[in-house]
Amino acid sequence: MKLFLNRLSVLSKRSFINPAMYVMSGVILLMALLVIFVPEKETSVYIPVAVLNEDNSEETEDIVSELCEMNSIFHFYEVDDEEELYKDLASGKANTAYIFPKHFTEHLTESGRKYDVKQVKTPASSFPFLSREEVFGHFYSYSCKQIIVDTLAGYGYEVDLQDPELERLFGKYIDDQTLFALESVEGTVYNAITRSEKVPIPLYKFAGFFIFTAALLGALAFLNDQDNRIYLRFRLAERIYLGLIQVAVFTFPALIVSVFCFLISRTEFDPLHVIIYTLLVTFIAFALGTVMTVLPIRTARSKIFSAVLPVYLILSFLFSGILMDLTNFGTALRTLSTLFPPSMF
Repeated sequence: MKLFLNRLSVLSKRSFINPAMYVMSGVILLMALLVIFVPEKETSVYIPVAVLNEDNSEETEDIVSELCEMNSIFHFYEVDDEEELYKDLASGKANTAYIFPKHFTEHLTESGRKYDVKQVKTPASSFPFLSREEVFGHFYSYSCKQIIVDTLAGYGYEVDLQDPELERLFGKYIDDQTLFALESVEGTVYNAITRSEKVPIPLYKFAGFFIFTAALLGALAFLNDQDNRIYLRFRLAERIYLGLIQVAVFTFPALIVSVFCFLISRTEFDPLHVIIYTLLVTFIAFALGTVMTVLPIRTARSKIFSAVLPVYLILSFLFSGILMDLTNFGTALRTLSTLFPPSMF
């Protein structure tokens, strides 16, 4: 027992003096500090809305122009035909769309006639009811004045839509927003939406890469001991035990540093998942080292492993999802990423 405890102490000291462990620990600590101290950036949110105007009347043209020029969370823009409209919706360029049919304003206030504005949305559409209210709000002032004129005409009074007094009275009535206003239930006017977000720092994914790299460094130390014939006097079970300990004394400190960084940066993590992942990569690295020891190679196995290690780590960094999420890039890349354990973290 003393021999194994002594060996554990020696192996632990080896991991603590490995410069690569300190470099990676410094990097992940720096990333955690960036998560803590980098201020949130406030960005404006806007929702693109496509508009197809098939009416082409002067009134509709004016109202569509007002929609396209207004400053709100919705960015209205015109399209030429339905094909372009549906293409924009399918590609995500447009979040919602509206189609103004022919003769819309001409028959807008006629009873018994129905010329509806068509709203086209998808399951991904954001605030479709609010954009609908924006559209209604811009048609409202025109349609109400037309209703006033038509109603008075029914009683034999002729009123001009451009009459200054009508404009003054009607404007005074609707401009105070007591009749119509685009508001939330709390009373906040939806003229803009901003969101605060931090610069995306892949702390969690990098921790998975750090733990895996530490495991491979442990496997390299295990192979180096094999090349130096340190384990010759031990039985097979003892060699397996010492080999696992050799890898574990590298992965355990990486685990501790990673969890510490998660806690101080308030990064959400599943402790069970982190522990299982650490045990898994420990066994993978040990199995890899064991396979290397039984290969009929005359050259020192640790030299071959150390030559291949940098290339494999670079590929792991690129294909494990640290820089980008590969799940959206097709089956081939998703399958390729499974060759690199950090992709499971």
